[in-house]
Amino acid sequence: MRHWLLPAATLAALFACAWPARAQDLDLVNATVIDGTGAPPRVGAHVRIRDGRIAAVGQGALPDAAGVRRIDLAGRSLIPGLIDAHAHIATPDAARRAVESGVTTARVLGDMFLQALGTRDLVRGGHVPGPELLVSSSIIRPSPGMAFYQAYPQFGRFASGQLRGADVIAEVVRAQVARGVDVIKVGASERAGLASTDPRRSELTEDEIRAAVDAARAAGRHVAAHAHGTPGVRAAVRAGVRSIEHGTYVDDTTLAEMQRRQTFFVPTLAVMSPLGDPRGNSTDDVALQVRTYHMMGPLRAAVRKAKTLGIPIAAATDGSYADGDDTGRIRVAHDMELLVQACGFTPLEAISAATATGARVLDIASRTGTIVPGLEADLVVLDRNPLDDMTVLFEPLVVISNGRVVVDRMY
Repeated sequence: MRHWLLPAATLAALFACAWPARAQDLDLVNATVIDGTGAPPRVGAHVRIRDGRIAAVGQGALPDAAGVRRIDLAGRSLIPGLIDAHAHIATPDAARRAVESGVTTARVLGDMFLQALGTRDLVRGGHVPGPELLVSSSIIRPSPGMAFYQAYPQFGRFASGQLRGADVIAEVVRAQVARGVDVIKVGASERAGLASTDPRRSELTEDEIRAAVDAARAAGRHVAAHAHGTPGVRAAVRAGVRSIEHGTYVDDTTLAEMQRRQTFFVPTLAVMSPLGDPRGNSTDDVALQVRTYHMMGPLRAAVRKAKTLGIPIAAATDGSYADGDDTGRIRVAHDMELLVQACGFTPLEAISAATATGARVLDIASRTGTIVPGLEADLVVLDRNPLDDMTVLFEPLVVISNGRVVVDRMY
């Protein structure tokens, strides 16, 4: 993926943009609450927000409160803030686009030159708008590329060879934790987004992935595995990873193992669309387009089987939210639409996949992902019922992140 450095003038404009300095006490009244748990909508509900958290969820009228902004939703739908369980947000500009689309939390898997870690910390400091970001560093794979070695020059001795062996992989995990990552990403299969690689071919071994899982667990981190082919998925699941990213060619036996272990499945369905578009006349582009069409059927079938088995499935873009990038135009709503149109989800289940289940994948369900008292006030207001028309998800009327009103189109 291409991540562009921002010009100084653009970066300065971002710092100067209207970004609420603090959470605002709010009363949202006359709402149709879809709380992310899978429960039916609650019509005529109200939500109180105090100090950036959901203080109460109730029914019926709510009296005015001094110093509290009251927003009458006039029956509009209120859902939890969307969670993008697999994104590639690198810059403040991309972070702003993500939160404006209704994403209040994102897991960033793969960070070139540690850009995303810096963006994460700018958002956390309240300096730029964006969702809460939980960020990995470079994907750990046998041949991670020069960007990895530039970020971690202590491993330069492997630059002309490969990162191999359980001890080496564990050492890399500890180095990434020392840099402040929130999650570890490993490569169990080769990439699908390059014509020169084969997503069915395995990369790290089961023992190497297990070493990453053990080192991450010792540091209080989880491991996400990039895996397309059955051997790579199987090795990652047996090694104890928290989530399988993509899982295109996973077989029934491995799905059953995922169900037994309750391994999360993040299939990133929507990214297939731009990768399948013709992009020039080179042989590589044509080969990539043809491969992508080949992958769509098996992946959608795998998701349908996983749903039947009760494997927890989370929505994600695998996108950058960057202007000019092939995946930059993908939104979580695209993935939710495909879950409904191609994988047997109801709209209510798709909303849960993009909220409550996403929070579980990220291990932050005690903080966000549902509209429940005590959780962070991460909320999205929609001007139509998403259970009738999911296209409403593409342009939220209001986005509230940690009690901050980030988007307000309630004119």
